[in-house]
Amino acid sequence: MGKDEYLKWVKVGIGVAILSSSPILARENSDTSKMPVSNYSSNFVLASNTQTKEVHSVADVSIVKESTVKASVRKAVAMAGGLSFIKPGDTVLVKPNVNSDDPYPGTTNPEVLKEIVTMCFESGAKRVIVADRSGVLWQNTMYNMEKVGIAQSARSAGAEVLALDNQEWIPVKPEGSKYWVNGFRIPKIVTEVDHIINVAVVKTHSIADFSMSLKNFVGFIHMSDRMFMHSSGNIKEMIAELNLAFNPKLNILDATKVFVRGGPDKGEVRDPGVIIASRDRIAVDIIGLALLRSLGTTPAIQDRDIWSHPQIKTAVELGIGIKDYSYINLVGSNIDLDKIKRLAR
Repeated sequence: MGKDEYLKWVKVGIGVAILSSSPILARENSDTSKMPVSNYSSNFVLASNTQTKEVHSVADVSIVKESTVKASVRKAVAMAGGLSFIKPGDTVLVKPNVNSDDPYPGTTNPEVLKEIVTMCFESGAKRVIVADRSGVLWQNTMYNMEKVGIAQSARSAGAEVLALDNQEWIPVKPEGSKYWVNGFRIPKIVTEVDHIINVAVVKTHSIADFSMSLKNFVGFIHMSDRMFMHSSGNIKEMIAELNLAFNPKLNILDATKVFVRGGPDKGEVRDPGVIIASRDRIAVDIIGLALLRSLGTTPAIQDRDIWSHPQIKTAVELGIGIKDYSYINLVGSNIDLDKIKRLAR
């Protein structure tokens, strides 16, 4: 770890201390800590009850590189099954990556986000909400959304933009979670929409190894729970477990630019100009990892059995997606599919 990374995580540690000593957060934590563990599930309607959970016998995954970002997004979504799940009058919640105030690939490419919002409305959505919560070092999410251009792009396509910093959070303890012993909190709005579309970035991560569709939902847990996870020794497994609370209908990986080293906010950039899409989180992350391997990346990704990563391994064990490569149907455009298939095994 270099000096900059060391200093960053020193600041994270300070952030944990500040959050822990905050009277507001202390009161919030006191309230939930007094709640019996059994009440986490009884007081909360899981996302699976508001959005249909899909079990994939085969996961279609598209990896596309066209002449424009717009064309790449549209083709990737179509090849992954399209947006036919959206019905007239539906409300769609779009989850970008706005962990920081850094331009993409530190955050989602605004052009990618705008096209997805546009496609949601074309498919019949009455309401599209773009929402996220930034990390501890970048506390003002709306400022970050404005700075990187995500807010402007979303609004220009007709979406509402929501910073979750001061929104209502509700507790949940999904069945099967091992490391979230007291559960965690998610935004109430998750239970009030018809569909979630997960728009993550392909990038390496200094402590989680990588950040893609599974990791993207860290932005949908309460800040104090988030800091608890980052201070634990099981962050990678906990990333997989928190995904039990969410059922995205589509997962899109923005690989217009990627980090092959560093991350999550800054790193060594490559420009593959690619969009990856699937309804299966494990499948789409596996192909994202294969893309990073094709570009040359960190030893943690390049040299390790791709299915043994704790995020992937735990997600498989929890039934969040497919079990192994044999369930992936990879399709693409202007991509060396044989190479990606080889690197995904």
